Amino acid sequence: KNGFTAILPNMLWGGVAYYDSKLLPVSSEVAKRGDQIAQCVAACRKYGVQIHVWKVNWNLGHAVPKGVVEKLAGEGRLQKSSRGKEEPWLCPSHPENLKLELESMLEVARKYEVDGLHFDYIRYPDGEHCYCDGCRARFEADSARKAAAWPADCHSGPRRQEYRDWLCKQITRLVEAVSRQAKKLKPQIKISAAVFGAYPDCRESVGQDWVAWVKAGYL
Repeated sequence: KNGFTAILPNMLWGGVAYYDSKLLPVSSEVAKRGDQIAQCVAACRKYGVQIHVWKVNWNLGHAVPKGVVEKLAGEGRLQKSSRGKEEPWLCPSHPENLKLELESMLEVARKYEVDGLHFDYIRYPDGEHCYCDGCRARFEADSARKAAAWPADCHSGPRRQEYRDWLCKQITRLVEAVSRQAKKLKPQIKISAAVFGAYPDCRESVGQDWVAWVKAGYL
């Protein structure tokens, strides 16, 4: 009646799902209320409204089980600041994290008749992340060059811009992979993202190069 044509319900985070996921920990709310995506799809079809399922990427979320956070930390899969403080966010450069983010979004496209997938937090928390040991090793391997003083050289030293560009690539590769593979599953699916408006500042500060994503046709 009021002209709304689509809804974007938040149904999954980096560490929790509000549907019957085989990949992410399932929220206790599902046992109480049922599969939330299935219910949303049914309601949207009834009223002729599109459903674009919204995922909070990388950030594990407040509902993630404590044991899951501890396990991920033990596997070196969480982000660390330039000062070494660990955060409950998945490190985007870790191959298992990339796989989990990708497959959980594709799981939604496979299981449900959704109209779109929506990225949120598709970035780093701030300019202080990520400087974990895994990022160092992977950056050194990709650049074929050791970081002499870590993290100083890459945080504020001579390799800062090179490292910022590398961080951008870690985020972009997920957007590209989801876009390409989701469209193979459902050619008409729409891919969208909540992004920071200040460009190119957001590219430098949080690794979010959304202009490149649009130009490449990922969004």
